[in-house]
Amino acid sequence: MRNFLSLLGKIFLFIVFIVLSQLPLLLIESHYSMGIIAPLVILCYLILIGILFYIVKRVKGESPFKKITGKNVRFILAAYVVMILAKGILLTLMTKVYHQTTSANDKALNALVTDRTAVLMTILVVVLVPITEELLYRGVFTSFFFKKQPFWQVAMSGVVFGLMHSSTNFISALVYVTMGWILAYVYVHTKNLSNSLTLHILNNAPFISVLFN
Repeated sequence: MRNFLSLLGKIFLFIVFIVLSQLPLLLIESHYSMGIIAPLVILCYLILIGILFYIVKRVKGESPFKKITGKNVRFILAAYVVMILAKGILLTLMTKVYHQTTSANDKALNALVTDRTAVLMTILVVVLVPITEELLYRGVFTSFFFKKQPFWQVAMSGVVFGLMHSSTNFISALVYVTMGWILAYVYVHTKNLSNSLTLHILNNAPFISVLFN
């Protein structure tokens, strides 16, 4: 009974963190000055990152972020190539089947980008959101669920990560689930969140182009 209640508590807490990770984005749509909104949104993410880091470090007994070795760099680059190829194939298939060239998640992010929000959105998408998501979907998830079961950690972490990114069709969802699987595999295989975070940032880095549009 105690184990069941503990599991329910972890599930509830995990869901709370998912909700909290989305709330700051709602502030961006407000009509208040960016001089007020930007620092507030960044502060919200930094606080959440601090909480998530504390939980993962306490449960695992060590910092989830470690030094990236030369071997890690090669592994990250290989995983990045696989991710790019997988995304390319799935997005091409989505275009042919559903006549959509971008996912609902990307459309939602692009809708938040204006002249006044471009810098803030770039900071979020390229830096703060990847850190938050890696700590949450890789760090906290593997700390709470399927301990000593790496296959299920990768499989379920990827599914949850994918489902939490807005999708309007099966292939769009599969794009993010596949990304989640690759990110989770990199973390579970190397036991170093710095590696999956680097891969995540590389994947999101093209968003920087919004600053030049």
